[in-house]
Amino acid sequence: MTYIEVDNPFYRVLHPRPAYLIVSGRDDDVNIMAASWVMPISEEPWTVGLALDRETYTYNLVKKYGEFTVNVVTDEDVNLVYYVGHVSKYEVDKIREKNIPLSPSKHIKTPHYSNAIGYAECKVIKMIPVGEVDLVIGEVLSIYARKDLFTRYGWDLKKTKVLMQNIGRGFTTNSSRLIFASKD
Repeated sequence: MTYIEVDNPFYRVLHPRPAYLIVSGRDDDVNIMAASWVMPISEEPWTVGLALDRETYTYNLVKKYGEFTVNVVTDEDVNLVYYVGHVSKYEVDKIREKNIPLSPSKHIKTPHYSNAIGYAECKVIKMIPVGEVDLVIGEVLSIYARKDLFTRYGWDLKKTKVLMQNIGRGFTTNSSRLIFASKD
């Protein structure tokens, strides 16, 4: 087997990754952005990590209000995900411009994306500076999934295609095949 050394951006080796919509803010000051650098961190308490560039509008809202939602989307939202990931609210109100539907959350004042197949309501525990980003650690106060698309094994991969970003405008989805490892 032969390997090649990968140059920048190094993270291409770690992709594809699920592409999420992050909603932040409240009332009349709400923003939506795309993020694939999101991960579960702990089960007790339930926590997620989100890498946010300090120059984004979302970063300022998350820092100001201390909460956000992580929204799981499908391949049907590919154009929306790309748009909100490449346009800043400093330039345009993306939610108004694209008439993006939002719904109230149950445990926080930040709304969630209405067409998400799943979403997590998160409260910021800590923000850790790392390079040009902050690793935002959020406690998951509640998490929801569409009943018709979720099973005891997670997403029903025969019924839904979770959107994953490869690089730039390039996206992919999961296969419909669920593979179980042996118990050996």
